[in-house]
Amino acid sequence: MRILHLGMLYPPHILGGAERSMAMLAEAQTALGHDVAAACTTPGEFVVETRNGVQVFRMPHETRFWAEEWPQHNKLERGWRKFTQQFNYRLAKHFTRVIETFAPDIVHTHSLVDVSTTVWRAAAQLGKPIVHTLRDYDLLCADASMYHEGQPCGVRCRAMTFAKAPRHRLVDGVAAVGRETLDIHLRQGFFAHLPPRLQRVIWNPAIVEGAGENYVRPRRDGQPFTFGYLGRINEEKGVGTLIEAARLLAPGEWRVVIAGKANNSLDPFVAQAEGLPISFPGFVEPRAFFESIDVLVVPSIWAEPLPRTILESYAMRVPAIGARSGGIPDLIGTQNSEWLFTPGSAEELAASMRQALQRGRADLATLDHFSPVLRETRPDIVAHRYLDFYNEVLASRQARAA
Repeated sequence: MRILHLGMLYPPHILGGAERSMAMLAEAQTALGHDVAAACTTPGEFVVETRNGVQVFRMPHETRFWAEEWPQHNKLERGWRKFTQQFNYRLAKHFTRVIETFAPDIVHTHSLVDVSTTVWRAAAQLGKPIVHTLRDYDLLCADASMYHEGQPCGVRCRAMTFAKAPRHRLVDGVAAVGRETLDIHLRQGFFAHLPPRLQRVIWNPAIVEGAGENYVRPRRDGQPFTFGYLGRINEEKGVGTLIEAARLLAPGEWRVVIAGKANNSLDPFVAQAEGLPISFPGFVEPRAFFESIDVLVVPSIWAEPLPRTILESYAMRVPAIGARSGGIPDLIGTQNSEWLFTPGSAEELAASMRQALQRGRADLATLDHFSPVLRETRPDIVAHRYLDFYNEVLASRQARAA
């Protein structure tokens, strides 16, 4: 099968988990013997290259400024860029060129945070079946999170995304990385034209380099019991909730490591953590980070579709405490109530952290607890899930044509 993926970015350009997941899926499908290409935006000229067996088409972004230049522009400039991005027909022309060059059997789109859904029209006009994976809320929200400055998004988001809404009917099959993410879109009327068999939940692929089946986790005897957070440092990720929860814990042999970069300034979080055993090391390689902690904390307030950090932590034999938000319960398991808490509740999070401290390292979850999740997120398994889905979509189109 000839498969063409499309997303905002493709490695080595990485802003989050969506581009990692898309690349991992593309490479896994290539390893299974399929002809796979990926299209993405770039700040430069149109370029075609090959990366790990995947043909990569890097298209000029055709917006007012490149995504990585975001911090250099004011609020008005950012807002105008978001609004006009809905009508990026020049990018659609580039994508038409890619389709005509690669001639895919199916087009698989991913996060369209910075990509106009005019690309769906380009694919449909050329008669190509379209599968879309919901990795965020970019079809509903200007920032793709449905959360702004401590509040759920509202009228502003509808103005910034109104042109995307009608085009979803061009999609032949939709998958989501988490059940709640799919349900949120269905409740908003998206993809209602598709029968249930063409609406699926398929988890992200995830691996940590060096953390295979034979991985042996280094012992942490003599080290303080460590809770860790890894990701973007902002309010919707619940970092403030984690700091508040740490303040509710009794002093002892424990600490918290908050690794990652802040969207804007780290200063408010550092000030909030003053006097607590909390460190902010900045960017840390995943393997080194997970080997330095005992329990991961994923305190997201927004409905995070499927946190990659939980998958990575399981691969590193590290259990996770998480908010009942988005796809987090999918991975932790709703039956593990002691490892889940109400989003934004510092008191409930502190109770879960106390329980982990009382258990101690020796009584934490082992690989047996993580194996079912790890199996379903192996790149080859996820690749097969999507190949089955593609075949279902193609069969459905053929049946309609007949």
